[in-house]
Amino acid sequence: MGFISIGIAPMGVICIGVVPMGIVGIGVVSMGALTASIVGMGLVSVGFNTMGIITASPLSMSRVNLLDSKMQIPHMHHAHKVLHETPKAYSYLVYENEDLARASANLIGCNKIRRVGDYWAPCDLNSVPK
Repeated sequence: MGFISIGIAPMGVICIGVVPMGIVGIGVVSMGALTASIVGMGLVSVGFNTMGIITASPLSMSRVNLLDSKMQIPHMHHAHKVLHETPKAYSYLVYENEDLARASANLIGCNKIRRVGDYWAPCDLNSVPK
């Protein structure tokens, strides 16, 4: 541990390595407030597959993605089979915008969306596939 740490799993303020953990992390799988890595987890994260408040990544789970990724649906790209197996359960999900609700509706197998307060949900409840 130190101010600047370099190694396999360095810990400190500024960390460079395979799995750096610190305030600033630069490496393969990085964790910290600011990260630059292939897989990064932090408040601000830049890389290939990132999670954080602000990201710049083609695959992202974040509030703001600076690259305007189309893959911002949290884990939806992992759930295709599950959505088709239990579509009624997934018709109760709500999304912040119409595009995400429409994408979910298409995965479930219906072509309508509905407004739920300030949010959007996939499928008209009368047309959810069984």
